[in-house]
Amino acid sequence: MKVKSSLLQLSRNSKRIFLIAVDVITLSVAAYLALSLRQGGFFMPSNGYELTGATSKDLYMMILLAPVCVIPALIITRLYRSITRYISIETYVKITKATIIGTVIWASVINLLGLPIPRSVIVIYLVISTLMVYFTRFTAREFLIIRNESKIHNVLVYGIGESSIKIAEILKTDNMIRPIGFISQSNNDNKSIICGLPVFGKDNIQDIITKKNIHEILVTTKYQTKGSLRSIVEVLNDYQRLIRKLPNIEKITNGQINIADTGRINIEDLLGRDAVRPDPYLLKACIKEKVVLITGCGGSIGSELAKQIIKLNPKKLILLEQSEYFLYEIDKEISNYITDHNLGTEMTSYLGSVNDNDFITGIFKRENINTIYHAAAHKHVPLVEHNPLTAIKTNILGTNLVARKAFEFNIDNFVLISSDKAVRPTNIMGATKRFAELILQSLQDEVNAMPSNKHNTKFCMVRFGNVLDTSGSVVPLFRKQIKDGGPVTVTDPKVIRYFMTIGEATELVIQAGSISNGGEVFLLDMGNPISILSLAKEMIRLSGKTIKDNSNNDDSIEIIFTGLRDGEKLYEELLIGDSVDKTIHEHIMCANEEKLTSKEVTDYINKLKLLRSDNTLSDIQKVLYESVEGYEPSSSKNVIDIKVKNK
Repeated sequence: MKVKSSLLQLSRNSKRIFLIAVDVITLSVAAYLALSLRQGGFFMPSNGYELTGATSKDLYMMILLAPVCVIPALIITRLYRSITRYISIETYVKITKATIIGTVIWASVINLLGLPIPRSVIVIYLVISTLMVYFTRFTAREFLIIRNESKIHNVLVYGIGESSIKIAEILKTDNMIRPIGFISQSNNDNKSIICGLPVFGKDNIQDIITKKNIHEILVTTKYQTKGSLRSIVEVLNDYQRLIRKLPNIEKITNGQINIADTGRINIEDLLGRDAVRPDPYLLKACIKEKVVLITGCGGSIGSELAKQIIKLNPKKLILLEQSEYFLYEIDKEISNYITDHNLGTEMTSYLGSVNDNDFITGIFKRENINTIYHAAAHKHVPLVEHNPLTAIKTNILGTNLVARKAFEFNIDNFVLISSDKAVRPTNIMGATKRFAELILQSLQDEVNAMPSNKHNTKFCMVRFGNVLDTSGSVVPLFRKQIKDGGPVTVTDPKVIRYFMTIGEATELVIQAGSISNGGEVFLLDMGNPISILSLAKEMIRLSGKTIKDNSNNDDSIEIIFTGLRDGEKLYEELLIGDSVDKTIHEHIMCANEEKLTSKEVTDYINKLKLLRSDNTLSDIQKVLYESVEGYEPSSSKNVIDIKVKNK
């Protein structure tokens, strides 16, 4: 045990040197054994080789050359980077390739030197050296395994593909994890045996988990797509908490990651669809070597835009935020990234409001801006419903100010971060976001009416649904409620929403801006809508809890329904009309929708500017109702009579 402990405590480089030394001895012995077998008995190299008359010098030279020729081949195949305890069939394949290459080199050198050695010795040596290197690895693996039966975790490996089989082989050598079998995606393989382990059909897997005392179910990268994970979750039902996502197999075998570095499945793994690899050209077109301004950079979307844009080599990144705390946080993070990666990108942070004309004008005068991502907005539906004037000032008047300055200074690209709540809105937030879209559409009409050599600003807007883990998102709310022991609050059992990861959303926003020719309303493909009630149930199960029912389990989580809040709808839409076109990106569409003239937009803005704190909610709703198509307010208080529109 002392020897084993000492070997395990050696550094990785020391272990590699030790293994090379063992291989030198092993390969030399293999050469001697090959000669002995050919001659029909053991002999002393100092006495020469009776069969061919080779001298002792010839023999020693041949034996010395054997490891000299084979060891480099073992190094080139990266065999010494594999962890001995985790060797698999792939390792044995590498050994075979390396010994074949090394033996060919050895034979070539022997031939060039003219050493009187029988050719059959070469073949015998290949077989013996390969088997002996196999044996040293297998022996080392078994020697280094330390098992504590009381602490061993029984696991099942999902799938019977190549990656799953490799993982099972690796796990057989692990000190703390014992593979019990495989989970087949069908029930046709449930009587099969692979690598000495049984294959279980998915229909009886829950019984197997209980009978075999399964602690974890391991899923390789092959099965970690959203579709695969959803199907696994459906099969496992109340055992979802046992699912663990394994890292890349190569990283495990190369020692970069430990087998224990597995991640629990979370709700983000199940929502939406699998992200599509972004187009590098579209990502960089509006950013690389350009001056980029992000308004509302401290918010969820704005901060993620900043994190992604800084990686795309802008000439300068300008951050604009009205919250000192949020600006400080994102400024610090981006500054650290620039320093850590030794980037040449400049960065300037501005603290102020998009409603401040002098402030905004000063920024445009000082900075030679090429691209603007306008993320500044108030977006929390109930809060905005109760603070409508604040939303109008930021979402409408602030957008109008920044967009007008972009027009005045002939900025190349202006991208508005919009929302699916802008479609037939029932709330102030959605109505103000749709009005912001109308502002940009009218400005694009003004650009198009001018000679192209005088003005070339391209305005566009990107409309999408809920983004995971953003401020105000239901996912972090549910996560906190579950952590606190419940209850989990759902507004209505029929509520459905679209979901997308924040990373994918911002990538698509950036790409949409590059596609724009001016004036487009881009819609992001959000996949299929998700039931909020189902989402709550899945998150409870994934946390290892049960949903409270008539049994009243002490550890269960209750789900209660609170009713729709002011301005909320049962479902959201991305398209106002029924006209939508494809773009060059498969997950970005373009809507063709009715718009207002520049004069109409200006007239409504002037009306909105006249609104004051003493105006009622119905006064504000009336202006928005007149200007925004499809707006039907549903607030519980001061809801206007929609008949006033034509008066």
